[in-house]
Amino acid sequence: MKKASYIFLAAIAVLFSGCLLKTTSKPLTLYEINYKNNTCVVPNTDKNIYVESVKALDMVDNRQILITADRNFIRYLDDAKYVALPSEMFYKMLVKAIYANCGAKPSFNSALNTQRLKVELISVQILGDKAQISFAYELRDDKKSIKSGYVNKSVYCPDPSSVTIFNTINKASNQAIDELLFEILS
Repeated sequence: MKKASYIFLAAIAVLFSGCLLKTTSKPLTLYEINYKNNTCVVPNTDKNIYVESVKALDMVDNRQILITADRNFIRYLDDAKYVALPSEMFYKMLVKAIYANCGAKPSFNSALNTQRLKVELISVQILGDKAQISFAYELRDDKKSIKSGYVNKSVYCPDPSSVTIFNTINKASNQAIDELLFEILS
């Protein structure tokens, strides 16, 4: 009886050691969406703008890079991820775009005489053969809504490699931020 249990344990050990040796993971590449434009679409503005935290739908606010293919088949890239949540990266992009490039007066509290910008990310994905970025926004003052709208940008993605996918998502994001700046600063 002892001999049979030793043989059984040895066989299980050999099976598990083979399974453990075969599971090697590929290196993971991390990407950050960032604002790259050095000039503003509406220079020399004198507005006080407070960027409230950017919100996103649950499916969008994920570190995995979303790809929606034909017939709405959804998958994620397996060799790349975002370094942070898209909502966090878009907040950083908005702050950089408005304050560093456009010269708006920074406001980091929602005091009186400050316009507040709310953004809700709806889509950050590859949709078919295009990178798609879409979000809704609202610019408010103390009493009422000044402007609100929807921005949707798509950029053709020539091949399905993770580098190209990220570059087209980043390009579409920059175009969407530029359109938002034009809308709220002009």
